[in-house]
Amino acid sequence: MTDLPKEERSLIERALQRRVDRRRFLTLSGSSVGMALLAACAPQLARPSSSGAPPSGALGDTLNLATWPNYHDEATLAAFTEATGVAVNVGVYGSTEEMEAKIRAGNSGIDIAVPSNYALQGWINDGLIEQLDYDKLPSVDLSAWDPLFVDQEFDPGNGYTIPKNWGTTGIAYRTDKVESEPDTWAKFFEMAADAYSGKAVIVDHQISTLGSAAVAMGFDFNTIDEGELAQVEEMLTALKPKLYAISSDVQPPLRNYDSWMTIAWTGDGVQVVRDNPDTAKYIVATDGGELWVDSWSIAADAPHRDAAYAFLDFILKAENSAKDTDFSLFPHANPAVKELVSEEVANNAVIYPEPSLLEKLTFATAETYNSPLRAETWARIKSSS
Repeated sequence: MTDLPKEERSLIERALQRRVDRRRFLTLSGSSVGMALLAACAPQLARPSSSGAPPSGALGDTLNLATWPNYHDEATLAAFTEATGVAVNVGVYGSTEEMEAKIRAGNSGIDIAVPSNYALQGWINDGLIEQLDYDKLPSVDLSAWDPLFVDQEFDPGNGYTIPKNWGTTGIAYRTDKVESEPDTWAKFFEMAADAYSGKAVIVDHQISTLGSAAVAMGFDFNTIDEGELAQVEEMLTALKPKLYAISSDVQPPLRNYDSWMTIAWTGDGVQVVRDNPDTAKYIVATDGGELWVDSWSIAADAPHRDAAYAFLDFILKAENSAKDTDFSLFPHANPAVKELVSEEVANNAVIYPEPSLLEKLTFATAETYNSPLRAETWARIKSSS
């Protein structure tokens, strides 16, 4: 970050001081910003000439994508480049906050970004992303998509975004160590403070941890009520000395048995359970919690707008989204995609939970994301002794 202009660096630093995203640990575990991959191809697009020149559509030769680590199938991306001559430069970010700071600084060069739901309202209101021209996306028909993820409050009518993948915030635990299933947030926090003191982890993310603790206490996941947050702070401050850690890198301690139970996200659950099918489990709490979705968007100042539309029209074809889903192991909002993914993915209860388990879950809101009170509360909890 030291190579960035002073103004942009300051924006990023302020954003990161306030909020840390649920998947920051993925970046810390090996991915890097600016990683370049090749990209994908729509059958209806003209193929490039043998000289490698762009097709007659004048899409140019570059597309810049701001996204998450390990979120795109390289082979699928490469097909796009082969067919169009457009290379996709994949910028890997550890948080929506980092993406936002980059775009707000101006002249980011970003064409397509994949932010999380709680940031979208602010991005739309502040003109960071453009209203989509669906005439340029003939492959997209959202009428048959899962209603949980389309036409939501953060983007009514999906005027600015189209869902990519979604997931849950749940509980991962070692079945050979934890005798009674922590199937509610109330049980999780009670067990972390008592029977499994020293063996529990909560994630370093105010949205997910404060929200889950609020649900455990009978409050709304998105509470910004001062009195309720004071009670949540009191509970978590008392719990902190009894935790193994506050960390978003939840997999290593769980794999090593340093921790036996942890707040976790879909990606953590898939990987740990896949590698330890007889001794690990991931569950969605039955008393509520977080549902999240990441969405495709086009930056308002995208330098390669035509290429951005061509890429989205390609990647949103069900067969291509299925390849991305098989690779990333996050569920897709288009039911047609589930019909095309591998049986291993389609039948995985961590990736695609029973619909009834999602009924009590809620999306984090822009108010939750931007709440100074929640940010200050979380900072005090983390700094407490």
